[in-house]
Amino acid sequence: MVFDRLSNLSMYLPLHPQFAAVYAFLQSHRAEGLSPGRYEVDTQGAFALVSEYQTRPLEDCFIECHRRYIDIQLLLSGREAVGFCSRDAGRELPYDEEKDFLVLTGETDFLTFAPGSFAIFFPDDGHMPMIRLDDQAEAVKKVVFKIPVVPGV
Repeated sequence: MVFDRLSNLSMYLPLHPQFAAVYAFLQSHRAEGLSPGRYEVDTQGAFALVSEYQTRPLEDCFIECHRRYIDIQLLLSGREAVGFCSRDAGRELPYDEEKDFLVLTGETDFLTFAPGSFAIFFPDDGHMPMIRLDDQAEAVKKVVFKIPVVPGV
């Protein structure tokens, strides 16, 4: 897992061949102005999901991870806490092959996301987004880049 500021994203481009496509997408699109929905990032299977939501109480959130995709989660507006843990630190519930979605149970540590924060979650990184920081829900806008672990798949 990586947690950093968007201004440092270029430092992480060598970690995966398709991270450069994400960087190029962000250079050519004003992410804050994108409407919620799906956007193709390249022809090798990378895409972006823009969403808007209200943060939730911790007990209404869950830990997830993926097998086929790496997530790059970039917070555009609002604030949220995001739990994280190693996949092997929790108990795996049944995997949804079609959605590439694995729910975990267990304990997490927490990061505070503010606008311009991003995290890279690899397949072994459990993550629990959408957690409110205070007693009040907060409006959040986020883009999640889904990068195939194996390019072109």
